Amino acid sequence: MKELKDDIFYTPTQFAELRGCSIPTALSIYNAKDFPCENYGKEKVALGSAIREWYKIKRNKNEE
Repeated sequence: MKELKDDIFYTPTQFAELRGCSIPTALSIYNAKDFPCENYGKEKVALGSAIREWYKIKRNKNEE
């Protein structure tokens, strides 16, 4: 299994592979209002360190 690296930008496809989820699930996470991704050309990317920080925050399923 690969490890999330702080200084690498991850696409939703790479994130899905790391997390062990489907690509549609990864895209859903990347489309969340508070997820720290940015547009890079035609694709969204997120920095590994920002993903790690995002996971530290507790969220309720029903929050939008």
